[in-house]
Amino acid sequence: MKKAVVCLLSVALSATVLGGVDVAARSRKGGTHNVTYIYGLKTVTVPVAHGQNAPVPTDTYVPGYNFVSWVGNALNVTEDRVILGAYSKEAPPQPYCYFETYTGGYRSGRKINGNKSAPFEPWWSTINMQKGVPGKTCAVYWYNGHNGELWKTDIVPYGSSLPTPDDPCIAGYEFMGWEGDWTNITEDRAIKAWYFRTHKIHFVCDFCGEDLGERTIHDGDGAWIDPHDHGDKGVKFDHYVTSDGWVYEGGGLTKDLCLHATYKNK
Repeated sequence: MKKAVVCLLSVALSATVLGGVDVAARSRKGGTHNVTYIYGLKTVTVPVAHGQNAPVPTDTYVPGYNFVSWVGNALNVTEDRVILGAYSKEAPPQPYCYFETYTGGYRSGRKINGNKSAPFEPWWSTINMQKGVPGKTCAVYWYNGHNGELWKTDIVPYGSSLPTPDDPCIAGYEFMGWEGDWTNITEDRAIKAWYFRTHKIHFVCDFCGEDLGERTIHDGDGAWIDPHDHGDKGVKFDHYVTSDGWVYEGGGLTKDLCLHATYKNK
């Protein structure tokens, strides 16, 4: 599975703010402790009663990056702490594309099933994923069902809903639908984008040289365009063939191809 490349945008800032002081060493039994969150260009310090959990910021958006997790523990605070925000670099924006007829910006909202959540990817357990605070906030993990890539994490108030997402585009794949629900969110959830692998099959008439057209198919499906009828010129269609001599006799195709219509004398 492809793992997110995580960077700590706040490391340099933390060194400046803390001035090299080991705040974790300043423990006070009873009373309160300071928990400092450093994420992006923000620094937030909250007082927390001894042994209690620190409230977690939700305003983690940084342009060009996806928030991945907090590095540090906000539970059972017994000393001053610093918790850093970890981010993954956001991929350059791509135009939305859809199988054959859809246009950019389309939001079908279609689902492949009624599950509230898709399965969590196994590799997520190897990083400190951001989680919701039970009864207060929930984490929603959006990921690519083709390769397991984590796209982003949303932290939302308990019981809230997210807007219907755009259908995501991946070149060479048809978006099938979502697994998971982004409404009335009451627990941490995963939202998975499902895809068909697609191929483009191009057809050309070798007798007259004209372009016959193109078909986009799902992986393993067949493709066909009726060849030109050149019977008035004394030939009839024989078969479709690739440029390297492979004869297409129908059936499943598993890659992009150009098929040439060949003819023989009547």
